[in-house]
Amino acid sequence: MSLLVASHISKNYGDLDVLEDVNVRIEYGDRIGLVGQNGAGKTSLLRALGRFDTSVGGELSIAQGTRIGYLAQDPPPAGQRTLFEDLKFVFADLLAEGQKLRHLEARMTDLAQGDQELEGLLAHYGKQQEAFERAGGYHVDQRVSFVLGGLGLEESLWQAPLSHLSGGQRTRACLGRLLLEEPDLLLLDEPTNHLDLRSMAWLEAVLTEWKGALVVVSHDRYFLDSVATRIWDLAHRRVETYRGNYSHYRLQREERRARWRKEYDRQQEFIRETQAFVRRYKAGQRTKEAQGRETRLKRFLEEEALPPPPTEQFIRLPLRAHSRGGDLVLRTRKLIAGYTESESGSDTGPAESEFPGAGRERDRGTSPSPTASQTRKHDLVARPSPRPEREGRLRPMRSLSPTDTPILEIPDLDLFRGKVAALIGPNGAGKTTFVRTILEELEPLTGRVELGASVDVGYLAQRHMGSGYGLMQGEQTVLDALLEVKRLPTERARTFLGQFLFKGDEVFQTVESLSGGQRSRIALARLTLQGANFLLLDEPTNHLDLDSQEILQDALRQFDGTILLVTHDRALIDALATQIWQVTPGKGNRPGQLEQFNGTWRQWQEERLQSSGTASIVTEDLYPSAAEEEWEQQREARRQRQRAQRQEQAVAETEERVARMESRLNEIEEGMAQASACQDFGELKALQDQHRAVSKRLEELMEEWAAMAA
Repeated sequence: MSLLVASHISKNYGDLDVLEDVNVRIEYGDRIGLVGQNGAGKTSLLRALGRFDTSVGGELSIAQGTRIGYLAQDPPPAGQRTLFEDLKFVFADLLAEGQKLRHLEARMTDLAQGDQELEGLLAHYGKQQEAFERAGGYHVDQRVSFVLGGLGLEESLWQAPLSHLSGGQRTRACLGRLLLEEPDLLLLDEPTNHLDLRSMAWLEAVLTEWKGALVVVSHDRYFLDSVATRIWDLAHRRVETYRGNYSHYRLQREERRARWRKEYDRQQEFIRETQAFVRRYKAGQRTKEAQGRETRLKRFLEEEALPPPPTEQFIRLPLRAHSRGGDLVLRTRKLIAGYTESESGSDTGPAESEFPGAGRERDRGTSPSPTASQTRKHDLVARPSPRPEREGRLRPMRSLSPTDTPILEIPDLDLFRGKVAALIGPNGAGKTTFVRTILEELEPLTGRVELGASVDVGYLAQRHMGSGYGLMQGEQTVLDALLEVKRLPTERARTFLGQFLFKGDEVFQTVESLSGGQRSRIALARLTLQGANFLLLDEPTNHLDLDSQEILQDALRQFDGTILLVTHDRALIDALATQIWQVTPGKGNRPGQLEQFNGTWRQWQEERLQSSGTASIVTEDLYPSAAEEEWEQQREARRQRQRAQRQEQAVAETEERVARMESRLNEIEEGMAQASACQDFGELKALQDQHRAVSKRLEELMEEWAAMAA
């Protein structure tokens, strides 16, 4: 059953065509991942499908009664309700029925036993109460709490007005409302933005069981692998459809493009041969044959010729360490990271400050002000070569002061050359504080952190502009931002920037005028040019399109130095990490804790599954215990409906394939008749081979159809 059919969808912004002749279909139960390069038009397509953009051309047919929910990247204006009230308002009609039940209860208490009106009210009340209970009316608060907790919105925020929340928190609240509303078609634009690992795992579990259809735009490869069953690839203003998740799509796309290139090369050879024949014989004895070939070639070029395969432009990322450091890269001993009284006051807090947990550092009156190390000018992305005391002699260890604000307690760590440590944990748990301590922007509250001999740090910050360590200045040009790292001849620098897709006069754009993806590319260019042997990367895949993420991942896999990776990108962690450093936030005045696991992401997951006995890395139950039975019944009912719908869809698809095969057989048989009449035995033999192959496949399809229809 089709929920939505879009035909010949087009969209332009002035002279810029974004969508052109897009034809897509959404079936009930589809879970579609929409991918494409930054600026390809993914958001425009989502808005067109939801009829949120009336300037789009083409035809859009939506099944009657279909409810559509849309999550935009930017939240709508905040209302006056609190966070909890806003999500609870989804059930306003159901709660009104609950109010009617309470009115009935009040009326019944005023009537005497045996009263005829009481008996009628009791019968009516029983039916209404059963319907109210079946609709989940007694578990509304639990369902709202379940969604808020799952999305990582702390309980301390639930009674806060929406207007007091950050943009990221309001976006998560909008997502929560949509999940509770349960529309028939869910359109999600980057739903994993602002979510930590636990919340992303929770959302995956919910969307995997989603009873309707959904189209999701995401740069999270792990998320798309878990959720999507089909992929729409938006490229060159058109959409190509692929079956399976993101990993399947990558393989299929490469196979399709390889076939395309091969067929196009064969086509070009045919064109060249035909043109050569026409030139040779058009004025000779075989003039008519040459003219006929020329006419057929012209018709072929107008109606049948394949366009050239797309030539995608990708960044080049030759990450190499210019020098080999010592075997020991990073060491901590009895380390507690946090803020001293002198470092509190002005608001230059970490990039995590948008999230609720990040406020923990400032809520405790500890927003750090620039320290001496922050205010000194950094000409390079990374700090200069280690000072003598960092190479061999340890500085004296200070004691914790009553005025200190400890954020994170770190165990004794030793990170060795060639290893990749993934620093993970909830937003605001102290990851950025630890990173700033390693970079000497913050002094340790207690203990020591030291870098090994000849270790050269390359730092990629989550936010690329500012006055902090390794950040670019907004008024800098792209060229100046690169030359700040290493002085190069201008032409060589421009050639180098070309590897990161900065062409022509683009190198003279200011950093502040760039998009998020462009800033990420210039930051990667600076990092590459530096040649550090210890990379400290804070959310390196932010703002990068999926192809660029794959390129970065391959470059980091081949890097011959050491990496400390701070990221929520599970695909990147899965591909690279040799050890996991998990941060859990502190409670009250107690600092958070860092736990080290020596092993890969998958090994860490398996250990957690064995220790928790659950089927998810989320340690809490996915559904609230009081409503667990009801939720399970609803989930089973959804599974049965989805199985029936998938069965029905599979039968219909098989019937359609059978019809196509039968039509193809008829075409082959007509061709065989013509070849036989012309005594073209070579063509006849080729058609006979095709007939046998198609007939065999038709028999297999008929067997599949019979098995499914039984």
